[in-house]
Amino acid sequence: MLPRSKGKGPVRGTTPFPNFLLDKAMPRLTDTEWRILCVIVRQTFGWSVGPGVRKKADWLSHFQLKQRTGRQSAAISRAIAILVKSGLVAVRDTRGRPLYTPEMRRRSQSRLVFSVHPLSSTASFQKRFSLSRFRTSKSENDKRNPYKIKTRTQGLIHRKADG
Repeated sequence: MLPRSKGKGPVRGTTPFPNFLLDKAMPRLTDTEWRILCVIVRQTFGWSVGPGVRKKADWLSHFQLKQRTGRQSAAISRAIAILVKSGLVAVRDTRGRPLYTPEMRRRSQSRLVFSVHPLSSTASFQKRFSLSRFRTSKSENDKRNPYKIKTRTQGLIHRKADG
């Protein structure tokens, strides 16, 4: 049963999620990128800081991202790099300085503060994002990948020969 609001306000215990991220970004992101983005949305828009006001940013450690997404460090680092480069996510240090590259994030001596990039809610960004040649998500278990099929088949042949 879905939670119901008793008034005109938002339903308690829910997180507002931008439609653009669900409709346009999700189909173009890998599973890990999508999980990271969901954690950032939950840690920001999921918290109220006053009547009708949501958090805009929150600090997250690499360990927290590993726990919340179930992914390994390397995959998380790659996903953050792509999300920042695509303009969907902004990462700053605690002084508010933008950290655009993985090297800048590694060298930072402060906590990393994540947010859904403020420009991602603008019509011009959304149009550019939709028209960009941003790669389409491919399943990591894509059975149509000829290299993976060949490797799987060779593995099966070797196992049968051994057994």
